[in-house]
Amino acid sequence: MDNKKMKVAILGPLGTYTHEAAFKAFGSQVIYDERKSIADVFNSLSPILPLGVVPQENSIFGNVVETYDLLREANSSNFIRGEITLKVEHCLVVKKGVKLHHIQKVMSHEQALGQCRKFLVEKLPLAQAIKTQSTAAAAQALLNNTPDCAAICSSICATLFEGIEVLFTNIQNEQSNYTRFYISAHSRDMDLTRVLTKCQMKALFRISTPPQGPQPTPNEIVKYLKALDLRAARIDRRPCLNSKPFNSVYFVEVHGCSGGQGTDEMLKAWSVEVEKAGKRVKSEGGEVEVIGIW
Repeated sequence: MDNKKMKVAILGPLGTYTHEAAFKAFGSQVIYDERKSIADVFNSLSPILPLGVVPQENSIFGNVVETYDLLREANSSNFIRGEITLKVEHCLVVKKGVKLHHIQKVMSHEQALGQCRKFLVEKLPLAQAIKTQSTAAAAQALLNNTPDCAAICSSICATLFEGIEVLFTNIQNEQSNYTRFYISAHSRDMDLTRVLTKCQMKALFRISTPPQGPQPTPNEIVKYLKALDLRAARIDRRPCLNSKPFNSVYFVEVHGCSGGQGTDEMLKAWSVEVEKAGKRVKSEGGEVEVIGIW
């Protein structure tokens, strides 16, 4: 894959953990296109902007609901083609010269606020928590706010935005704090072999029961999992968007062989195996789509 002039959409502005994760995968040889929301990243993908990086789950705070809600849309053309895991180290940043006792408001993405709750209760119990679109947006907003504001973000923001500095480092509740990101592609055929070296073969299915017929029971998803006949590593659930109330859509991530290199030949063989699994689910009456192979 020649990624010299490739564009990659990220949850902006520059300095977000999404940007940091994307940089970990693609380095400095791509153009990072800043987007205001996860939905904007998904919706922006096209042949001109073929890839996007979005957060999928945090090891402490759980799933990123917006990502799954976008993946449940049946008409979505996005296809998951990879993953990145990043260790998250939150910092409290302020305008230069601001001290702890000045702070009355703390801005950040809601997950970062949750991940730093212990620090906030101990050090800033009276401070108002203000949600922002991203951690970097919070840092950037400091420049246009009064000195009683602080932001929770990555330390990289202090180098990207002039006029702010780090007041405290590693303020997250747990030191073992990781976020996993999906690499979403406009095309299923996007070649990411160079990014996916030494990886485990994985796939993501979207499975639901047909909207017609009786109300589904838990036994239905068990039947579909048996039909897949692949090693399911995780199952996530969101309400289904069809007309039947309280119906569910399940996201089933399966793993294949581990080790080795993610060569074209291995991915092609894995893709065939995944498609056969999807057909088995359909033969049992399930609605299934393959929405990721990597």
